[in-house]
Amino acid sequence: MKVTKKLLIFLVIVTGFFLVYWLWPSDDGLPILDKVDAFELDNVHGDRYGSENGKVKLVSFFYTNCPDICPLTMMDFKIIQSMLKDKGLFGDEVELVSITLDPAYDTQEVIKEYAQIFETDTKGWKWLRDTPEKIMEIAGEFQMQYELDSETVLYHSTTMYLVDEENNIRALYDMAFADEPVKKDDIVRDIELLAGK
Repeated sequence: MKVTKKLLIFLVIVTGFFLVYWLWPSDDGLPILDKVDAFELDNVHGDRYGSENGKVKLVSFFYTNCPDICPLTMMDFKIIQSMLKDKGLFGDEVELVSITLDPAYDTQEVIKEYAQIFETDTKGWKWLRDTPEKIMEIAGEFQMQYELDSETVLYHSTTMYLVDEENNIRALYDMAFADEPVKKDDIVRDIELLAGK
């Protein structure tokens, strides 16, 4: 009985140590929440996009037929794009990454037209698509929940992801709603922490 109790205490201590080690905020003040594998997808404005490029990324999933949350979020991304430019971070150190959940409908041309609505600067705002299978794989890496039918996306979770240069997820944010825009100042502050500015 004493051996079992000592073993249980030992396991609790070891588990606690590992939890503190993995979840303790790093020097920049943001914890490592998870890690995603590096990925490559088609960039509608150029060649293949590789996530292993040494840049901080704000990642959002969208689809062009989305009636509300996606376009509201992209309007906030447009403002974040401007804020990052003002701080000298956009494109060189930080990227905005928008990945379609509906590549069957969201062709390269459809996404390019959609991106123009938000005055996208393609130097630092990447609009990505690929096969449905590849998108499902990447969405799974981010634990992004969504469901498609033959017509469109039926639902999707509304999380955005701040990813550091080593593909660690460092923060999660809510996408925009009609009465609640994206918390742009908080996001840019966190990006500055990761970029060391």
